[in-house]
Amino acid sequence: MIKRMSRGAGSRSAGKNKKLGLLIGLVLLSASCNPFAAPQQAGIYKTVNGGADWRPADALKTGTGSLSQTYISKLAFDPGNNQTVFAGSYSGGLFKSGDAAATWSNVLSNIQVYDFAINPENSKIIYAAGLCVDHGCVLKTTDGGGSWNEVYHEGAASNPVRTVSINPQNPNQMAIGTTLGSVVKSSDAAASWQLADNFNDQVNEVLWQDNIYVLLKDKGMFKSTDLGATFTELTASLKTSYSVGSIDYTTNTSGVGTYHQAYVDATDPNLIYFTTDEGLYKSTDGGQTWKAQTLPVQPGQTAARAVSVANSSSNIVYASVGGTVYKSLDGGQTWQTQGIVTAGFVNYILIDPYLPQIAYTGIYINPSN
Repeated sequence: MIKRMSRGAGSRSAGKNKKLGLLIGLVLLSASCNPFAAPQQAGIYKTVNGGADWRPADALKTGTGSLSQTYISKLAFDPGNNQTVFAGSYSGGLFKSGDAAATWSNVLSNIQVYDFAINPENSKIIYAAGLCVDHGCVLKTTDGGGSWNEVYHEGAASNPVRTVSINPQNPNQMAIGTTLGSVVKSSDAAASWQLADNFNDQVNEVLWQDNIYVLLKDKGMFKSTDLGATFTELTASLKTSYSVGSIDYTTNTSGVGTYHQAYVDATDPNLIYFTTDEGLYKSTDGGQTWKAQTLPVQPGQTAARAVSVANSSSNIVYASVGGTVYKSLDGGQTWQTQGIVTAGFVNYILIDPYLPQIAYTGIYINPSN
């Protein structure tokens, strides 16, 4: 005997089927694109369309994970191959990609990498600067990362080597800077070192073009034209000195309290940018005068971090504030805004040397947050 199903039972069954279908749909949605997922914590993003959109580019080559939890300090190309990209990490060492950031491999661990420099004449020679356990250090490889040797060991504990730079005209000459303010140089490819100067302020960056440029956390930018024998302050025009009784004071009339990163053009040393807690500054006369760049930021969000200029055109400039990338096509007169979904901030920007529509960003999260 076949029993007829009542109208009420059929309605209940249809309701269950609808709920089941809705549940399956939600499961499939979560598997492909979860709208409730937390934003990526850190890692690397890439754009191939001039910043119209940024996508994660941090899969490990082993296929077992990604760099999404890795705090990025710096990005750089192999000097002879724009498909080979290196990424320094405060939390994972040094990584290398041979396929334009599609996949990555770790080539150096057991060091917090604050900065690294690649020999422009031989890309197998790389220097990684940072913190080894609790002492500042510089490690060197001559075989592209297969093996590493320590070539500088900082005597004072908790004094990371924050930056390393190579003279592009003579790769045997290099300079490093520490958290406690020392700039140390070598003329024999890191075989020996000598103190150039101590600024008693955290060295955030040493850049070596025709001259040596030092960016300090609080005191601003300095320049040496004699291989580090003497330095001249470039940001003095942003400060005012005055005396009260027998005590001398210096204040930043611009309101700048902290300097972050700098860019000095390799072909035109008159073009300099640096980022600060009060935004982006630009000089077109080698640092004699500075002009604040008006980024379209929201009130209270003025701390600019990264800055990069395209090799192909000095009019193409990228800068960052928080998780937003600002792009200019006219040397900073006007800006486009491009947001990246991240819980951190854009700490570094790398522009392809031949195709400026391709760019990479490295993300960092402040542990105090």
